[in-house]
Amino acid sequence: MVDEITLTAEEEAERAKWQYDNMTPAQQESWHEMEAKDRKVAEEIANAGPAAPEKSAGTPLRSTVNGPGPQPNQNFQGANPQIAQAQANQSIELQRAGVACGPSIEPVPTYKRGPIDMVLENSRNASIVLGVDRNGSVTSGYGGRAGTQVGAIDIVAGRMGPYVQTHDVESGLPVEVNPNFKVDAARIYISQKSDIDEYFGLSDGKVGNPPACSGIGIKADEVRLVARGGIKLVTGTDVRNSRDYLVVGTGGIDLIAGNEKFAQQPLVKGNNLTYAMIGSHIGADWRWGEPAGLLGEIEKLREIVYSFLKYQRTFNDAMTQHTHINNWPGAPTPPSFTAFPSCVKSLIQLTAQTELSINTHATSLTTWATNSFAKSGALYINSAYNTTN
Repeated sequence: MVDEITLTAEEEAERAKWQYDNMTPAQQESWHEMEAKDRKVAEEIANAGPAAPEKSAGTPLRSTVNGPGPQPNQNFQGANPQIAQAQANQSIELQRAGVACGPSIEPVPTYKRGPIDMVLENSRNASIVLGVDRNGSVTSGYGGRAGTQVGAIDIVAGRMGPYVQTHDVESGLPVEVNPNFKVDAARIYISQKSDIDEYFGLSDGKVGNPPACSGIGIKADEVRLVARGGIKLVTGTDVRNSRDYLVVGTGGIDLIAGNEKFAQQPLVKGNNLTYAMIGSHIGADWRWGEPAGLLGEIEKLREIVYSFLKYQRTFNDAMTQHTHINNWPGAPTPPSFTAFPSCVKSLIQLTAQTELSINTHATSLTTWATNSFAKSGALYINSAYNTTN
């Protein structure tokens, strides 16, 4: 029998909470809606009692998994009635289903083929379709609208995703499905002519949503691109596109977290930022000398404050020795009893506090600049590996 990973109730709750906390707000809202629907269906079944449900043409597709958290290793819900009975009886065939990558009796829907589709598929819900552009029924996409130059390759693992069924649970009829870019578990879609952003429900970003262009879309729960060398994302390589239209301007690269529509901001260029901060692009050879940029302006301000300190100290020193000549007998008066203590106190503060703070500030500024803008710095702001234009 296939061993399943068992978790305690506390471990299940902890994992479910982790998955929920890592959802986007839209995913959390969708999960709450699904949970509410499941609760409503459960209440309806409980209220109906043992009576058999009414026959209908079909059953609305519902997820066979119950929200975030650990899922069973095997899931045969939605399979045909014979398989459901075998599951109830815990037959040997069921216990051995899928062992060592063998055949399984899990539910697999029937793909609605187009007239010219060539389909390579197995019994475990994985397929490659060589056909025409189509993101739904045979009337969808440019292939469904009798377009030309619309060849497409659709690679899918897990049609219907968590809603998978082989037979309708009420009518018993086979379930036939179209491509579903929303719920199919994992897909690589290649099309000669498509509205690729619309198919996958992507926000426009800065590059927009160009229609009727060749496109490649990849979608799954998690996507990884791994290279033993480097990875390049390059735009604007040709002056004309696949339809021989002139490419105007250079398309950018959008990084959009959460598929948000109006949150895009331009990336900061590291060398330009370095130049704005210290007035030099040469991070490797940067030394404290004649800083420019923002750092230079801060240094000039420090010099202004230090000059003011010297002028004020000279004035205060003169005030401590300032006297007047008496009318009689013509001798100088002693220093002012009110001004003298204040001037002495000010001289001490200027020397012990203000001047010391200015010197400390200069040292801190040098350390910050060296750490941030020298390539050998511990907090060098530019990446050693990744670049952009």
